[in-house]
Amino acid sequence: MGNIFEVLDFSKLLVVLITTILPSILMLSLILYSDRKSREPLSMILICILSGAFTICFSLIIDKLIVTLNLVNASMFPSQNSYSVYRIMVLAGVEEYAKLLVLHLFLYKNKSYDDIYDGFVYSSIIALSFSVIETVMYVFREPTFAEMTSLAILRNFTSIPLHIVCGVVMGYFVSLQKFSKTKGRKLLYLLASLFIPTLVHTIYNVFFSIILIDATNTSIITLILIILFVLSIYFVGVMFILKTNKLNVTFINNGYYPKHYKFLMRKNDYIYEKMRRMT
Repeated sequence: MGNIFEVLDFSKLLVVLITTILPSILMLSLILYSDRKSREPLSMILICILSGAFTICFSLIIDKLIVTLNLVNASMFPSQNSYSVYRIMVLAGVEEYAKLLVLHLFLYKNKSYDDIYDGFVYSSIIALSFSVIETVMYVFREPTFAEMTSLAILRNFTSIPLHIVCGVVMGYFVSLQKFSKTKGRKLLYLLASLFIPTLVHTIYNVFFSIILIDATNTSIITLILIILFVLSIYFVGVMFILKTNKLNVTFINNGYYPKHYKFLMRKNDYIYEKMRRMT
């Protein structure tokens, strides 16, 4: 990355940056547009947008510590493959934990976080911020202009949506945690908000690790499998967005959630809880 200007002139650098960042800007615009009827404070959105620097640094430091301390090594596993899956899962877990940490440190207790849909907005932008910085880091490691643009395009359809989907899932469970009536439910959804995105992230990483082992195999079947897998990740994200939106619309229109979500606070319960915290 230090020799980037030896590889690219200004026009090519601009093309790489636009290819890398513009789709994420459009995605950010869509997320904010979807929340246009109940816009979040600019300060909250800026925290989410800028959080990528923190989450990337946190993830790199923790991963480095795990490797340096050598608390768990390959000799403890029955095979190299099982150790590789463990490393992939730990890395995914650290990244998802970093995003969850931002949510809880800076956003969770804010009075502006007052409905289910806010969890989707905050968490997906935090995930998007992480994935954009990660993509920039990977793209500018490539030695040629063609490889940079190819990787940027590939990640715009794979890795960045994966992170957003994990953010959508996380936001859904964090909102269930925030608006649950009991401590038991809050703990359950706190664990789910970390474990389920980590599981999705791990499955994604393991799948592409297997594909990359035989990178020379570019058969039509392999390409179909990749497309179907990526579409299944998209499907998970869409389903959780629809669930989140349906819950939020029901709550806004009626002041309460559907019967099978009776463990969530009604509007009056939430107002009372909010006032109690202020006194």
